[in-house]
Amino acid sequence: LKSVESKEDFEKGVEALTSIFIEEYPYYSTWISNHMNQFITGEKQILEVVKDNAIVGYFMIHFSTNKIVKINGIYIFEEFKGQGIASEAIVELLNMLKKISVDLVYVQTRLDNNAVVRLFDKTNFKLIGTNYHEVEQKNNWVACNKLNSLISNEQEIASMIYDGFDSLDQNEILSLREKHKTGNLVLKKRRKNNE
Repeated sequence: LKSVESKEDFEKGVEALTSIFIEEYPYYSTWISNHMNQFITGEKQILEVVKDNAIVGYFMIHFSTNKIVKINGIYIFEEFKGQGIASEAIVELLNMLKKISVDLVYVQTRLDNNAVVRLFDKTNFKLIGTNYHEVEQKNNWVACNKLNSLISNEQEIASMIYDGFDSLDQNEILSLREKHKTGNLVLKKRRKNNE
């Protein structure tokens, strides 16, 4: 993983993230524009996912505090999917965050995005509840990876950083997973040849 270093690299990252998510999340590009100052300060960051010296995708992260990070976007270019790159990049990100003493990392996805839920499982994220997204008018899974095992109130903290958070116990999570197990939201976008 590598932080974008120039305005041009930042714009490529924004373009890649918004072009893939824009159909499912039409507010995404406006959201980025409205939070540009947070990108300038480093509170929000776009990271390049690099393999063999080539950009193969992007992450967007948000430092809610210096101890709490939200992953706001994960995208691996279509031609690189299925190679374990997202898993490797998440593990790399978690290791980077652990080195700077981040305690909790949160991420969310649609209830029917089973491929990403499996990615959460592989990278030691635990489903802890749902978040009702006002703009989408849908529930999303919220998952957490505790980098600091002494933290025990990750659901309480989630309720402070996600306005519509509803904590779930393990039985409720299993039931909801079962209900959505046939879903498979797939977002596809090929990158432009000149990138």
